[in-house]
Amino acid sequence: MSDPKQNSPGAKPMLKRLYYQSDLHALLRRPIILATGNPTPNGSSIPSWGNSFRLCNRNPTTALSGIALAMLVGMVLSAYPTLRKLYHDKFEAIHRFFGWSVLVIVWVQVMLTVRDNKPPHQSLGEAVVCSPELWLLITITTSIATSWTLLKKVPVDSEVLSDHALRLHFQYTNAIRGSFIRLSERPLLEWHSFATIPIATNEDQKRGCSVIVSRAGDWTSRQISKPPTRIWVRGIPTMGVMRVASLFRSVVLIGTGSGIGPLLGHVPPCRLRLIWSTPSPLKTFGHGILDSVYKADPEAVVWDTRENGRPNLVEIACHAMQEIDAEAVIIISNETVTRIVVGAMERKGVPAFGAIWDS
Repeated sequence: MSDPKQNSPGAKPMLKRLYYQSDLHALLRRPIILATGNPTPNGSSIPSWGNSFRLCNRNPTTALSGIALAMLVGMVLSAYPTLRKLYHDKFEAIHRFFGWSVLVIVWVQVMLTVRDNKPPHQSLGEAVVCSPELWLLITITTSIATSWTLLKKVPVDSEVLSDHALRLHFQYTNAIRGSFIRLSERPLLEWHSFATIPIATNEDQKRGCSVIVSRAGDWTSRQISKPPTRIWVRGIPTMGVMRVASLFRSVVLIGTGSGIGPLLGHVPPCRLRLIWSTPSPLKTFGHGILDSVYKADPEAVVWDTRENGRPNLVEIACHAMQEIDAEAVIIISNETVTRIVVGAMERKGVPAFGAIWDS
């Protein structure tokens, strides 16, 4: 059998890049929203702006189309990267409530359109059941509602690591490598995603996982100041960026600060080198996390930025790649550092991966 490294050298990184871009819908939803028109009862598309106001008085479907379009435009504008980062909670609320409102409007539009277009001899109920739009809407509504049927408030065991970090232990579910869960205090308004750390096989606990929360904003500060005993979760553990490590035989994993959580949550069964840069790792995260780091990689590079200053992660990563003949680099850090490292490694021809910040 031939060495897979020698087969299609250009295609392999591309396939992994496609695997990594699991949020492809984020790129497609905007043009689809703007390109899709709601039909009026006579089958034509939305009328021109010049006569739309006159038709709104006679045609409620056209009026509803205008309201839905305005909401969709609002969703698109709020998702502009700069606005989304500055007002993330507001963006999330707009995206959720406007999206639900548009869905309700489409339900009303479909019913009105079916009523206005049905043959005289056909009853409204029969026309609705025979409408393809109805079954498409049922599918869409069910898919949206499914995750909310899994909404629940679960017990959590909070372990305060320091005044900067908190570890939350859960027993409500099992988590697999590379997954994350969503947590909230106010389920309708805000959600926060955290990479899971599966429980060790030698632990007495039968099931469960943990996450590391690092002080980075109002929500995380509240959790550290007042550790929760119960918290809202929704859905099931979902695959995150670290899952891409499963595609490689040797990887360099880089984490800064609480980014160590996702790295420990996915220690792939392959050669690896773990690089962790953080201020005062023992004081901030405790013996448990530090021991887990060296258990995952006895030769891990732990860089104390408080004592040694900021490291050159690109240089350290290149050296680590040569040591273990790594095929890729995966980094969990803030946006600025991630873009610097991923960009530098890709310019060297090395497959590199990090979060895309398109929540």
